Amino acid sequence: MANEHTTTGDGRSTGDGGWPPALTAAAVAAGKVSRGGLHADGTRFLWTESRPSTGGRPVVVADAAGRPPVDVTPAGIGVRSRVHEYGGGAAWTTPVGLVYVDQDDQRLYRLDSLDPADTTDPVPLTPPAPDPSASIRYADGSPTASGRWVVCVEERHAAGVTSHRLVAVATDGSQRTVPLVDGSDFVAAPRVSPGGDRLAWVTWDHPSMSWDDSELWVATLDESGDGPTVAGRHRVAGGGGCSVGQPHWTRRGDLLSVDDRTGWWLPYLLTGAEVDRDDPRTDPLVELEAEFHAPDWVLGQRTLVEAPDGSVVGRMHRDGTDHLVRLVAPAGGTGAWSVTPIPQPCVSIAGVAAAGDRLAVLGSTPTAASVVVEVGLDGGRGHRRLSVPVGGAGEPDPRTVSTGRPWVADTPAGPVPGLFWAPVGAAAGTADRPPLVVFCHGGPTGATDPGYDPVVQFFTGRGLAVAAVDYRGSSGYGRAYRQALRGGWGVLDVEDCTAFAGALAGADRVDGSRMAIRGTSAGGLTALGALVDSDRFVGAASWYGVTDLEALAADTHEFEARYLDGLVGPLPATLDEYRRRSPVHRAADIDGALLLLQGADDPVVPLTQAEGFAAAIADHGGQCELVVFAGESHGFRRADTIEACLEAELGFYHRLFALHGEGQDPGGS
Repeated sequence: MANEHTTTGDGRSTGDGGWPPALTAAAVAAGKVSRGGLHADGTRFLWTESRPSTGGRPVVVADAAGRPPVDVTPAGIGVRSRVHEYGGGAAWTTPVGLVYVDQDDQRLYRLDSLDPADTTDPVPLTPPAPDPSASIRYADGSPTASGRWVVCVEERHAAGVTSHRLVAVATDGSQRTVPLVDGSDFVAAPRVSPGGDRLAWVTWDHPSMSWDDSELWVATLDESGDGPTVAGRHRVAGGGGCSVGQPHWTRRGDLLSVDDRTGWWLPYLLTGAEVDRDDPRTDPLVELEAEFHAPDWVLGQRTLVEAPDGSVVGRMHRDGTDHLVRLVAPAGGTGAWSVTPIPQPCVSIAGVAAAGDRLAVLGSTPTAASVVVEVGLDGGRGHRRLSVPVGGAGEPDPRTVSTGRPWVADTPAGPVPGLFWAPVGAAAGTADRPPLVVFCHGGPTGATDPGYDPVVQFFTGRGLAVAAVDYRGSSGYGRAYRQALRGGWGVLDVEDCTAFAGALAGADRVDGSRMAIRGTSAGGLTALGALVDSDRFVGAASWYGVTDLEALAADTHEFEARYLDGLVGPLPATLDEYRRRSPVHRAADIDGALLLLQGADDPVVPLTQAEGFAAAIADHGGQCELVVFAGESHGFRRADTIEACLEAELGFYHRLFALHGEGQDPGGS
């Protein structure tokens, strides 16, 4: 029998037996603040913050020496890069001020003062695009030693062609740009050495993604003339099926980076002399089965920093959780570095920064999503939150929070890891075996996040169990597991998610007759494919998900234009396989209800995909609801959009599982 429970006239929970009410869709939408780009200017920390309540327009925020952080970019300005469409690296500090990318025109601007009371207009550093049909975008910069230039990624769109190169942009407002490095399909992470005489950067070429095969290059940099020049370009790491990332110059001029030549993304350090050699062979600082890097879906990833004493502090992912660790060089300078955990509250970490003797992490705790926290280098000072919750709200009542528990499904293909969240709060006792919603992460080279996710809590607070699956191809488990999806996307990921759900049902953790699956972006293909290839699920919800692989290969943006070569196969040789794995061509095989949530302005998975799939389902008499949101792109940012999506999805599960009210017995009794 269901617990006693009441709802208001509009269906909102009033709680039960002293339990606080479940999160509302409006509260989840308003609270889904996205933070990124954590860095330091030498004395304080800065980051970008996107708030759905203000339309998702990102601002740059700075901590203020013990006082609440302040917005430092002008009101009405959005700071966001569209390089690779996913952006990242949209703001950085220089000796002459803050340089940032304007969301609307993608030009670079200089802000001379970080005092919010200073109303001086930002100075444009780059010219506008030459005509309305062209676009010039910037991201991921590094200032030269003099501060007169910043070296950054430039992406040009003109006449249907997209190109990338490194350029130096003058910071004096003259709007001069000087080409420095081109010749590769993609460039990223330009980093100028402290002395200003060297430049490091990363490149890769189609059909590889950066996490498949990329190279780290170094050249001498000279800014003594009319404009900066580079010479003596040579490769120091990567290539040949090795992925590199995060070049970082230490104060003494050594080069820190990460690559996966051992099968795991581990840190390496090249001394000044080694940097000058082609392909120097060195050992990693540590020999571990752990990851110190993640796929560079966005630019500007920084999870390794140098501490004041010369040790290295970084994020280490192991056993499904992120840890903050300190790496210390051995006495005598030879051998492996020691690894010491640094106590801090985050279970997932997206950024690490050092400002003098201060250290900060950007990540999620079990009860708070996307927070910036200052921690002590030795853990002795505890930690202090720098970011402020939206609206001043504190952390949720622990009774309303479901914690993700590691779960490994034994499958014929091997163990498949993931996380399981049981229902919590007033809804927890409504069924011995609750309905299940399986979350499929995007990418597909992504991973589940053990940190607090208000969307997960929105469902677990209403009697639903949630599982998130790190199917084959997920990151965080080494190169072999990440590469295990090659040629098998739309098949192996579907098998793993289906088997994971079956294992939970077999363990009596959930009701095997009431299961749904949902996914975002690439995860949408997995979710929809699960309805095609199995009868495990009674329905699927897809947020801007892929439905047509052939159309995706033809229409998607340059960054992912050849991604499917590795995930499915090269075209046209494998065209039949593209069609066989595309839900739009398997509409007759789908036995289950569908909910499609799509942005009208999505450049990654265009609206035409969702519309074509919905039409195909209708032609075969299936159940499909398509909801389109004007002004939204790939990844919803507006509070009203997120709220509407959550309400639509919850209603969808109510109908699937015969739920008649929030917190009611899922069986209907």
